[in-house]
Amino acid sequence: MSAEERTAKYSRYQVMTAIFFLLIAIIILQLFHIQIVDHAKYQRIANNMQTDKQTINATRGQIYARDANGNIAPLVMNRTVYTLFADPSEVKDSEKVRQLAAQVAGSQLAEGGLDKLDNKKLQYVVLAKRLSQEQAGRVKKADLAGVGLQADTQRVYPEGALAAQVLGFVNHDGKGQYGVEQYYDKELSGTPGLLQSVTDVRKIPLTIGARDISIPAKNGTDIVLSVDRNVQSQAEQVLADGLRNAKATTGSMVVMDPQTGRVLAMANLPSYDPANYGNAFSANVYQNNIVSNAYEPGSVMKLFTVGMGLNEGVIAPTSTFFNRACIQVDDAKICNVAKEVSGRYMTPMQLLEHSLNTGAVWVLEQLGGGQINLAGRQKFYRYLVDNYRLNAPTGIQLANEVDSVIFKPNTPNGARVLYANMSFGQGEQLTMIQVVSAFSAVINGGKYYQPTVRLGKLTGESEVKEDTPKLLSDKTLRPEVSGTIRDMLYQARYLGAGGRYKDNGYYVGGKSGTAQKVDPKTGAYSDTLTTGTYIGFGADKTKTAKYVIMVRVDDARNGGYSGSAAAQPIFDSMSNFMIQYEGVSK
Repeated sequence: MSAEERTAKYSRYQVMTAIFFLLIAIIILQLFHIQIVDHAKYQRIANNMQTDKQTINATRGQIYARDANGNIAPLVMNRTVYTLFADPSEVKDSEKVRQLAAQVAGSQLAEGGLDKLDNKKLQYVVLAKRLSQEQAGRVKKADLAGVGLQADTQRVYPEGALAAQVLGFVNHDGKGQYGVEQYYDKELSGTPGLLQSVTDVRKIPLTIGARDISIPAKNGTDIVLSVDRNVQSQAEQVLADGLRNAKATTGSMVVMDPQTGRVLAMANLPSYDPANYGNAFSANVYQNNIVSNAYEPGSVMKLFTVGMGLNEGVIAPTSTFFNRACIQVDDAKICNVAKEVSGRYMTPMQLLEHSLNTGAVWVLEQLGGGQINLAGRQKFYRYLVDNYRLNAPTGIQLANEVDSVIFKPNTPNGARVLYANMSFGQGEQLTMIQVVSAFSAVINGGKYYQPTVRLGKLTGESEVKEDTPKLLSDKTLRPEVSGTIRDMLYQARYLGAGGRYKDNGYYVGGKSGTAQKVDPKTGAYSDTLTTGTYIGFGADKTKTAKYVIMVRVDDARNGGYSGSAAAQPIFDSMSNFMIQYEGVSK
């Protein structure tokens, strides 16, 4: 072998040796990176491969109503349903799984689930939801590898569509939507549990170790509503009958205990079936218009205006004003409907009896020392905000409560006209729950309770831990002024335009209101589109108010003013029921 050949052979040896040690160095560096630098990462991957985690679903809390005797009855219950899932990494025959899922689930198949069965990188794929016990049994009988069932709950409604807008519903993702279901979603949902164990490649648990975890699920709270199922059922029937007689399709009614702020009934039409919420003809029917729809209250507002004047001492029950058919406020002409009482001196009670717009403006003027000035408007606004609490949502435990619209007293351009209109219920926008809560305070001695639909929570099979009524203010009106307003409303009911009925000696009072609505086509007030309301109370022989009822009817077609012609008959019918149901004394 020549010297050149020996040199070439030695050079090749050196190169191979260098390559060998370079490879060794790379491997060592890689091992260092895996074992030291990325140790936590690969340990996490290994743990995930060895660890089987299962979420333990919490049972959603149920919702109950009560009755006058304290009995409770379920409005919303749970039924066990099943989620069909697969672990593609464990599936042996994906085609058989597809056939089984299609045969058992049909229209309940999860979108795209079957397409993922061949992806061996996945370990959990939902194939179908809300399977019945019978369907789950067929899956278990097939006993296919990589296929499992997870128990879940579905809402069922023993009382059908009763109180649908109060309750709301639970969507396919298990989230509460609208009403109590949305407001209390977290409390009703509970907290899921966790079952974690180290398994072998066949997912069989190994011996108990530090990584084994068992956290039980915390079930949701069972909530008891203040809604009385008998009062609710009657309210829905009375409202339906009343709307049919008024040739109207949209209306609402709320019944409240004025001594606690507890809602006894909330009825809205049109409604829907929460068990089949997807079949509703419009998403609008999900809304509870008592809390989610602000409107101009109309002449109902006059009782609040009179209350301001009496409480401030600028008018008295015996005060009089000269009633004109129309008055001029800047560039606006304000007129009364009841022209036949023009040219007479009238009292505050007669203001309510004949529903005089000019009388409400007169009270506003007295708040300002005889004219509609900034000082008077500020007092009026302060009462709306501080005493009647009409400037903000009430905080009732229902989803989607909206705010009111009340213009401030220093509003530029037309504040005098605006506040003149507001004194008799046009220009501001309020919700029914705001109005009925303030009205309760007006006639119960001046105590404003936060309105509530929750009585408490179920702590035993039939034991209810009641929430304490929340008194927000005891200074809405002075007690003696509250009593005077009660008497005025009692007299106005029997003497006024709406006073067609006697309540067989019972102490019942109220006030109607009819407000024009803005025509969406013209942007101006319409002569045919109206909101008719009636609000009133029933009291026992001591004049202690036992219930308050407010009715709203939109766009009645039965003639007359919709407050007295459409809303009051509904109030009368419901009031007669409440007198008997509550055992009100004469």
